Amino acid sequence: MKATKKILGAALSGALLIGAMAGCAQTPADPTSSVSPSPTVSATPSESPAAQFGDFDLETPDVTMALLGFPGTTTVMTVDGAEVSAEEYLYWLGYATEYVGYYQFGDPAAIDWEMDTGSGTVTEYLINNARDLAAFNQVIRNQCAERNITLTDEEKAELDQQLADAVETSGGQDAFELALKEVNRTEDGLRSMYEASNFLYASLQNQLFPAKDAASLTAEELAQWAADNGKMQVKHILFKTVDDSGNALSDEEKEAAKQKAEDTLAQLQASDDMENLFDQLMNELSEDGRYSDGTLGAPDGYLFGEGEMVQEFEDAAKALGEHELSGIVETSYGYHILLRLPVDTEMAREAWASEQEANLSTQMNDQMTTWMDEAVVETNDTFASIDPKDYYERLSAYREQLEAANSTETDGAATAEPSASPAAEG
Repeated sequence: MKATKKILGAALSGALLIGAMAGCAQTPADPTSSVSPSPTVSATPSESPAAQFGDFDLETPDVTMALLGFPGTTTVMTVDGAEVSAEEYLYWLGYATEYVGYYQFGDPAAIDWEMDTGSGTVTEYLINNARDLAAFNQVIRNQCAERNITLTDEEKAELDQQLADAVETSGGQDAFELALKEVNRTEDGLRSMYEASNFLYASLQNQLFPAKDAASLTAEELAQWAADNGKMQVKHILFKTVDDSGNALSDEEKEAAKQKAEDTLAQLQASDDMENLFDQLMNELSEDGRYSDGTLGAPDGYLFGEGEMVQEFEDAAKALGEHELSGIVETSYGYHILLRLPVDTEMAREAWASEQEANLSTQMNDQMTTWMDEAVVETNDTFASIDPKDYYERLSAYREQLEAANSTETDGAATAEPSASPAAEG
């Protein structure tokens, strides 16, 4: 459904990130960890979801009440004593069901709910998955509450803008509200999710693992960091022996590439201004990645460490001193001529910042895993009464009825003719 896809795209970008960062045993970010698709399963429902149920109350803003007969505000679980609503849990249950349904079975209608995943049935997997995602978000809120972390005025304004952007992306307020109903999410629930995933998580990480400003590092500090971490900076001229798809060229084409490399190397070795000539020939001849306008993607070369390049390239770079030229270096990509250079300060600063970001993200991920392991998650009878298959079939039927009602209203508005214009009456 178009509206549903719009809200999923606008609202679930943070959800996917949460799944990846949670570090839980099973999340929608990696459904293949426990669920394997059945190649013989296909979607062959005997009747449409809408035909299995009576008419739902499409007017109520409480979708959970319309589907299951109790309010979306009903508590279904607690995380370290903090209440989690049915709406929150059911949102993640629908999300997990559709993710697994599409990626593992081709369509949610084809889900084999009782299929053994190796650690329980698909139904059990979805229950645990949705519970863990709801718990993950609540752990963020709980930890922020303990540390008095709240949104700043600037973040509140940014959050308002994100919601406004979601409305615009959906096609306006009416379409936005329809899309929310189709995924059983209220606007308050969406705001809460945005707040946790887009702001509170980052604030929590910044408080626990504060980042150092890369701009404060001196050239000497960056040079020392590069040396300590085996970083090298290299430009190269590449003559490829594979096409853009990675397929090997013919023997004649490979020989021609090798001859070009040898001729180019001879020019460089004979030059009194080798480095300037290297830049000229690199920009003219190299078959490394280029932008659409033909310019090289890495005109300043590459700053890299151990294991980041193919082994032959790395070994050749290590053997060079600064400002030294290599011979012909053959790799699976083709023939290279390398020029090793001193580490560029600004490239080192960018690499340092990227590495710090990765390290801090790992630390925060580890901390969240610890908190999730330690969290006391308790569910109640209402939670136990929710069957994923029944819920998703009801949600699908509800969506069909919503879409039919919306289409009728749209068609009616499009075909309605005014009785007469004021001018005609006059």
